[in-house]
Amino acid sequence: MAGIAAADQAYTTGDPMRAARLFLCLPLLAAASGCGWIFTHGPPTGHEQLEYIPCTESDAGPILDLVWGGLNVLGAISVAADRSAYDYPDATIVSGFAWGVISGFAAASGFKKVSACKSARQALAQRQAARGMMPVTTTDSGRVVAVVINPAADTLAVGAERQLTAAAHTSSGATPSNRMFTWSSSNDAIASVTNAGLVRAHAPGSVVIAANSSNVVGTATIHVTPR
Repeated sequence: MAGIAAADQAYTTGDPMRAARLFLCLPLLAAASGCGWIFTHGPPTGHEQLEYIPCTESDAGPILDLVWGGLNVLGAISVAADRSAYDYPDATIVSGFAWGVISGFAAASGFKKVSACKSARQALAQRQAARGMMPVTTTDSGRVVAVVINPAADTLAVGAERQLTAAAHTSSGATPSNRMFTWSSSNDAIASVTNAGLVRAHAPGSVVIAANSSNVVGTATIHVTPR
């Protein structure tokens, strides 16, 4: 909206080159109205069969849509309050409100995708946890049959950290020390985990932390309380 108003003002004051440059920027400004559609991705079809779900958990895109839409609406209101400063105030006002509506729809779509992504990843962590608790029958004495995380449950305040450790157990009862683990959180917004098993609490809630070794998963539950 600010770009449209500035271009209209430049045209009104007899600076066509400046107006042309500003209008050339409008496609870039327009792209800011569709972050929830363009840059925010929900879980793919058939994600229930995947071991990793590529999707967007960040609300940054739809929030940017809301901000951009709000600026457009405020710009339209500003033009309406001083119509004499513009050659085409009606068109400018309509375009401002139109971009506001478009941005609102994009934001709603983005928030819906983010919510679906978080739900899908949480369901994945639960499926992995269920498989990790199932007994595995094998004749390979070196094959991992269970992964145990210590501690199995803990409570952290927002901003706190906790180092988790994982141990892989084989069918022979051994606990090899050279096993690598892939760590994941069911909701990074509440608590995230590093590749080394360090959990960081970000927001109140509960998450499942999973450690995967040879497709066998162990889990721990982390409860996050307000600071």
